[in-house]
Amino acid sequence: MFGYLTQYIYNNFGSKKGLLYTVKFKMQLLSGRFTDLQKIDFNSVKRLVFVCYGNICRSPFAEYYARAQGLNAISFGLHCKGNKGADPRVIAIAREQGIELEDHVTTNIKDYIAEEGDLIVVMEPKHLDDLKAAIGEVKLLTIAPLWKPWRTPYLHDPYNSNQEFFLKCISTLKESILTMKTKLASNRAVKI
Repeated sequence: MFGYLTQYIYNNFGSKKGLLYTVKFKMQLLSGRFTDLQKIDFNSVKRLVFVCYGNICRSPFAEYYARAQGLNAISFGLHCKGNKGADPRVIAIAREQGIELEDHVTTNIKDYIAEEGDLIVVMEPKHLDDLKAAIGEVKLLTIAPLWKPWRTPYLHDPYNSNQEFFLKCISTLKESILTMKTKLASNRAVKI
């Protein structure tokens, strides 16, 4: 019984810590903490800037997947040194979907040059504080998994997780990006 429960947690939340953070931040979402991060003026968005911890798993996949969807996108890591490749698992998963990540090189957020219309998309609430410490206030800001159908403000880092959760993480990013793409397209259609 406990083995099944542990496996369920690892497959769906990445780790026990991932489960606890998911519950904690879901409760904060329900209490209204992240409401402002869901009120994005997509009319002013020109580029998606994906940010995660190390720029080797979540943010590079999000960048390359968004580009494959015809969106303008870049990515950065909050705590990476730079010049490292993407995680081999994310390269393999992306390749299965026709996306090549072999040329990805990590870039630290300190090298980010802001442009008008940048929507910074982090992966979890802790990134909000780290981002503010690195670059200050941000005009357009959100958390990626807030844009998937079952909203949550937390997407656990898959780096030390099993393959099942890694795939779940990638699926969450894809759903989130497709929702943002729809919002961008519908807002652009209104302008015409």
